[in-house]
Amino acid sequence: RFRSDGKTTIFACGERLRMHFYAVKCADIIYFFLFLWYNVRMKRFLKLISVVCATALLCSLSVSVAFAEKEITSDKYAFVGIPSGLFCSDDGIVVYSADKLYSFSYDYEKTGESDIQSVTKYEKNGMTVAYSTADGVFVISDGNAAKKIYGKCDDFTVIGSDVYIADGSDIVIVNASDDSRTTVATGCAITSVARCGNKAYYSVASDAFGYSDIYSVDASDTSVIFDYCKNVEYLLTGDVVWYYGAKKAHNPETGESIALPGDEIAVSVHGNDFYSITAGGELYKTSGDQTSLVFACAGNQTGFFAFPGMTYSDYGKLFVADYANNRIAAMSDKIEYIDITRPTAIASNYSGTLYAYGKRGLFAFNADKIDEQPTSLPYSGGAITSLAYGKNGLYILTDGKIYLYDEGELTFIRNALKVKTEYFGGQMYYLTENGVYKDGTDYAVVRQSGILDFDIGADKSLFCLTKGEISRYTDEGELLFTNRVDENATNITLSVLTNDYTDFGDVVVTCTSLHKVFNFKPSSAAEAPVADLTYTDTNGIIRTVTNDANVYLSPNSTKVLGKIPSGSTVIVGKYNLYETERMSYVLYEDKAGLKEGYVYKGLIGNSKPEHDPEFTTARTLYENTALYRFPSAGGAKLSDNVGKNVQVKILPFADYEADGVTWLKVSCGSQIGFIARDMLATNTVTPDDERPQYNADLKKDADIYDVVAGEYVITGNTLKSGTPVEIVGIFDQNSKYTEIRYFDQEKGVRTCYVLTETLVTYSITPLQIIGLVGVGIIAVLLVIVFVVKFASKRKRMLAASGRNNVSRNIGRK
Repeated sequence: RFRSDGKTTIFACGERLRMHFYAVKCADIIYFFLFLWYNVRMKRFLKLISVVCATALLCSLSVSVAFAEKEITSDKYAFVGIPSGLFCSDDGIVVYSADKLYSFSYDYEKTGESDIQSVTKYEKNGMTVAYSTADGVFVISDGNAAKKIYGKCDDFTVIGSDVYIADGSDIVIVNASDDSRTTVATGCAITSVARCGNKAYYSVASDAFGYSDIYSVDASDTSVIFDYCKNVEYLLTGDVVWYYGAKKAHNPETGESIALPGDEIAVSVHGNDFYSITAGGELYKTSGDQTSLVFACAGNQTGFFAFPGMTYSDYGKLFVADYANNRIAAMSDKIEYIDITRPTAIASNYSGTLYAYGKRGLFAFNADKIDEQPTSLPYSGGAITSLAYGKNGLYILTDGKIYLYDEGELTFIRNALKVKTEYFGGQMYYLTENGVYKDGTDYAVVRQSGILDFDIGADKSLFCLTKGEISRYTDEGELLFTNRVDENATNITLSVLTNDYTDFGDVVVTCTSLHKVFNFKPSSAAEAPVADLTYTDTNGIIRTVTNDANVYLSPNSTKVLGKIPSGSTVIVGKYNLYETERMSYVLYEDKAGLKEGYVYKGLIGNSKPEHDPEFTTARTLYENTALYRFPSAGGAKLSDNVGKNVQVKILPFADYEADGVTWLKVSCGSQIGFIARDMLATNTVTPDDERPQYNADLKKDADIYDVVAGEYVITGNTLKSGTPVEIVGIFDQNSKYTEIRYFDQEKGVRTCYVLTETLVTYSITPLQIIGLVGVGIIAVLLVIVFVVKFASKRKRMLAASGRNNVSRNIGRK
């Protein structure tokens, strides 16, 4: 609020900022500083400082709020049964349901649970814990024993050791310590009672127009505090008086209203924050005009799970089998869904195909286009509980048996409880009652009973899940560490990617019974492998991409550098990587430049056929001729300068051209690499020094002439129409023949004559430039001579005229 004299009541604005700090009422702040800038008498530099400070404050508040938003939404999944309400105390949030009480800290970590059932309301403070059911009001003693202090009631609240109980039109005050009680008759039908600060308040039934009154009450008296309050459903316990109604929280003193999510069944206050819970178990936090999801229970909205089963990481996504919601969640920088009835198993191959099994059968999806129609695969076996893709193909686990799947045909492998494969390498592992085994061995890598699930790390270490624990072992079975985890955890998978939901080295855990998915940080994360490219075989490196393919930064598929369209030709710098059977190292050139990274091997076709070269030897044409490791000018070089007129051997290679440049595979000294075709002369002619400086084209095919004994003679060779050439000397259209220079792929730079009529010039030569400059200089000199002569003549004429005038004046006198 501002006075007309330009002064301001800072307290009013500051209080508003305090109440809405998390909502960041930017408009109020901006208005405040603009008013100061225009109305307060300040020097110019002080006004500038005030604007800078305002900007800095806004930025800092924005950063703070963004950080808070990230923190409170970091764990979205917690199961709370079928909730009936919640209460925010000083030390945390209590959510109560038909069968349990769940406690959470304000970091939203679960801190405990109690088997108290059928709770309709719960409150506590530093002295008293009380709750109500359909049978009455109870307090909890120090030994956690429940003591009934009152029968069935309408509502209650707790202040110190006193419990204020609303029963009809009476407020009954019961002391939880000595069971003493006082009854205050109000004469009105009470609808709710709540503690606000250190006093108890109650609301009464609304009139015909929806208006209610709010009263304060103590052991001796009642008094109306706020009248004509609209839509009062119930009062909220907190530091100041708030009530809930019409999907909003209202402050009757200031008239402020806070909009809530709209489907809440209960609301509670902590400081300036309002927490609300829905019947489906979603907990929301509302600060000012900003509402954020804290966690969710079983549900079918975006980001919620209902009995999530196994998870799987690949193609930059985390896939979760959301069983009861009949879908698979694909989570990268956003959440998408694959519709599949009762999914139980997920795996992927090296060609961008995602396999998923559900109640209606086995399906294949394009992992990058999950919204497209899936392909139904032939399968007539039992229900699949596990899928894994390895170097031998797709493994299926059904009825406790592992089969190798091949277009509907099943080949029995062995009995097992689970089957997994290495992400890097494709080796198959399986779980039995005795422990985890590696295929091809008859001894357990990890010998332990009671393992619920397992997975293989990038370094071939094993993570094993037992009830309440995750243990990590080396590939030799040596225990590295054991960490506690939620005892309801049922499945784990190792992340090999980085996105908004998981990081490389995380263990992703699902709790089916709790409808929860979360990341478990191991004590020491696995390191992503780095491909060894020091030696590369350059045979058969030109291949074609058979489908749209992402180019990844590293073999563990963490960052996409770009996409190669289907049918494109690529340089496969290393097809077989020791680090992973899944990926190949490729180079791909497009209009945006060279992309250098890793592509799933299954998306790369066979090698392009190679053939013997037309010429077996050649010589370099120029200095600074580079020898490249691969046929790409953007790639690595084996030598920056082979030299000029150096003989190289041309080796068999496929036809390959990129951006108009043809590449040849050559042997130069002890090195084998690639040189651009136009950098070589493939005959015995010693090349000329300079490349032609093109300044003309042939508009039609032209015969090549040589001068022999002063005569122009046709050599029998021709140049094609459109060939770029350099005109030697000054271009004269009246001349029948013109001397030119051009580049020949076999002979290098050549000089000859063609008919002038075959040429179209689009530039001038250095000689022509010199000639034009000379003409210009002569023209300037002529102009100067003319001006000097004209000026001298004019001067003489003026002098003569002056003498004549003097003579006439003398005569008159």
